Amino acid sequence: MKITIIGAGIIGVSSAYFLAKSGYEVEVIDRQDGPGLETSFANAGMLTPSMSDPWNSPGIMGTLICSLIGGHSSISLSPKILPSIVGWGLSFLNQSRQKYFYNNLHRSAELCCYSMKVLAKLNDDLDINYQGYKTGSMKVFRDQSAMDKLAKLSEQLKDHGMTYQVLKSKELLKLEPSLKEAEHRLCGGVYFPDDQAGNAYQFTCEMEEKARNLGVCFHYGVSVNKMIREGEKITKIITSEGEVNSNMFILCTGSYSMPLARTAGLNIPVRPAKGYSLTIPINGWKSGPRMPLIDDGSHLAITPLGDTIRIAGAAEFSGYDRQIKKNRIGKLYDLLDEIYPQFGPYLERDKVKEWSGLRPLTPDGSPYIGRTPIKNLYLNTGHGPLGWTMAAGSAKMLSNIIDGKKTILDENNYSLNRH
Repeated sequence: MKITIIGAGIIGVSSAYFLAKSGYEVEVIDRQDGPGLETSFANAGMLTPSMSDPWNSPGIMGTLICSLIGGHSSISLSPKILPSIVGWGLSFLNQSRQKYFYNNLHRSAELCCYSMKVLAKLNDDLDINYQGYKTGSMKVFRDQSAMDKLAKLSEQLKDHGMTYQVLKSKELLKLEPSLKEAEHRLCGGVYFPDDQAGNAYQFTCEMEEKARNLGVCFHYGVSVNKMIREGEKITKIITSEGEVNSNMFILCTGSYSMPLARTAGLNIPVRPAKGYSLTIPINGWKSGPRMPLIDDGSHLAITPLGDTIRIAGAAEFSGYDRQIKKNRIGKLYDLLDEIYPQFGPYLERDKVKEWSGLRPLTPDGSPYIGRTPIKNLYLNTGHGPLGWTMAAGSAKMLSNIIDGKKTILDENNYSLNRH
């Protein structure tokens, strides 16, 4: 059976690998010139089951209102896109109610933890080099009440085997000595020893090679413009290079899943949330972080990746606009200066890579994996800020669903019709 995957990001490439391993004839189509060149390219690099809590936590309404009237917020909403996201936005707000929020958190945490086990098995079976490391991650705080709130929330993660440690400011330095210059700004932190990190783009490239070795064909520079539906099936897709026929199609198109699915009369409630990052050469600096650090006040992350550090974050609802806004990038530089003022002499701004990408968000924060009402169309999309963390597990789960095998997790929890 021939399977055509649309999208060669970390989700699409991982899905191709597992399906090829199961014996399917697989091809992958992507409009970019290679794998992982959109959302997977320069994300924060963190593998963090500890961050399974959805962005739309109770109180998100106030945050969004603040952003609309000019407040400084890590989550911002552009007024010009309001008409296009009204329905999705109401669902997003509804899912922030406490009775839904904790259910959503546990569903995401379950997938994250499963995915980390699948990734560990991949590392055992394959020679994958993606600058991965297992130091854990640390969320640091300037406000005691915010730290107490996270510690309480983290109790929920114990149900999934995750552990955490609450640390006072002096204790932070024992685990992360690089915070010495910022100690006076911090009241403490929460350390998650089971978190990991690594270069998601490099992982995607490595997995593409492994998939090729299993016979997967990759077609780059090819845009998919439309899916042709006849009755209960997709008969073909129309691309910039002509028509493509297949027995089965899988959408791994992230934020672009919604407009493409609409061409087949299917609604997929996924919307883009723009994030930003800086990739900064360390230029011989020896005093950098040894693990990913998340600054709770700004909701930005600093991750060491080889001979660079990656600073990433923000959530901007501005449609499909990929423009890099200087004020947003400026906040990333500000965090670097606040946490690591000693890095100043090593910083060469002309060598910094500024980037923006679109995270695909669902109303409840968990992805859609598996079947759709169209018999030969499947999904693996909507992973939000956790695509890197969830990639291996989502791909393995999708492969099991298509194989007709029993999945480790309840596939109904990740289905399109779960709402």
